[in-house]
Amino acid sequence: WLATKGEQVSGTTWKITLNDKAVFSNGTKVTPEKVIASLKRAGEKNSRAKVLKEANYSVEGNSIIVQTKEPQASFIHDLTDPYAAIIDVEGTKDFDKSPIGTGPFVVTSFEPNKKAVLAKNAKYWDGAVKSEQVEFVNIADFNTLALAAQNGEVDIALAMSPQSAESAAKSDKLTIAKTVQPRAYILYFHMEKMTDKAVREAIIYGVDKKTIGDKQLKGAVTPANGAFLDNSDYGAKNLKVREYNEAKAKEILAAAGYKDTDQDGIVEKDGKPLVIKLSIYKRLAMESIATEMQAQLKKIGIKVEIDVHEKASYMAPGNFEAALYSMITTPTGDPYASLYDIMGTGRASNFGRYSSPVVDGYLADMSNNFNAAERIALAEKIQQVALDDAAYAFIGFNNMHTAISKSVSGYETSANDYYQMTKDVVKK
Repeated sequence: WLATKGEQVSGTTWKITLNDKAVFSNGTKVTPEKVIASLKRAGEKNSRAKVLKEANYSVEGNSIIVQTKEPQASFIHDLTDPYAAIIDVEGTKDFDKSPIGTGPFVVTSFEPNKKAVLAKNAKYWDGAVKSEQVEFVNIADFNTLALAAQNGEVDIALAMSPQSAESAAKSDKLTIAKTVQPRAYILYFHMEKMTDKAVREAIIYGVDKKTIGDKQLKGAVTPANGAFLDNSDYGAKNLKVREYNEAKAKEILAAAGYKDTDQDGIVEKDGKPLVIKLSIYKRLAMESIATEMQAQLKKIGIKVEIDVHEKASYMAPGNFEAALYSMITTPTGDPYASLYDIMGTGRASNFGRYSSPVVDGYLADMSNNFNAAERIALAEKIQQVALDDAAYAFIGFNNMHTAISKSVSGYETSANDYYQMTKDVVKK
């Protein structure tokens, strides 16, 4: 939105021409120097923005010239990640509660995890802002959120449960929008704790994703075979996956020496019953998915104990055996960043300590490969190796349910749920 053109000058050099009309909410013009200061700050503050930290910057007219340390084929895509949102570094006094940005609204008050109030940006550069104020309120309980929407206490209710959306749909004052997101539910195995591949394979074969999505969750989750939506260039159409097969799961466990000798329905090996702790946190459909997985895996002789957390703080230190995690896999439209973070050795979202020299090699190739078809092929190869190793299973993609008051116009849902309020949203 702030740039009119992005050009690749060489394998490591990019030229980005700014929109001459853009200004910050304090009235200061968005200049190349301001943009560079913001990108440099992002590089310093965010470990995922390493490319910005290591880059060299220069100015050419109303353009910035960025020279990356190494070829980075996904660079233009990376600039659409929320971490690269442009703020006036010099003009901002409180980065946590009142950053000076370029959007249609400005923050007037912010209480983390509770409430944010935004006022109309009187100096917005891209047309008239139709709403005077926007108030974001965090309502964690699905039923409370549905009631708030039905009672008119909130005008837009985001990320509702299928049940609460079904309840809200009965109101003649609301419209329900359903959007398939690239927000995947990923089953992680801790590779240093769940070292028996046979058990990991049996779990994958024993999970019926279609039943979870269609029956248990009433369409709230679209089954997944890979990290990316099927309707994207990087979809899973060519991936060879372990599809649901209860008999196959039992066969694998038996071949690995697991037998139900005491006839209690749970297999044992060396006198120990096969018990897996599945860690989850309270997010979207996580608890419902885990409960159904628990029932399904019991049928193949695996006892699943569900370990529920308020937040996913246990993931990074690896305090789990198996765990469900929810994340947007294509926040910028390019697959590299997610694959790198999820499957690259030692990376930020590689919570299960998975390490594959083959995957790392493919990732290195992908980072500096600018050929679209070859990038698609590499994305498939990376996923295939990790899936063959039974290091991950992709359960499904979240279907975001949003209740919108019929008094609101101009609001559109999007697959990536970062951007919600635009200048066109207004309440009659």
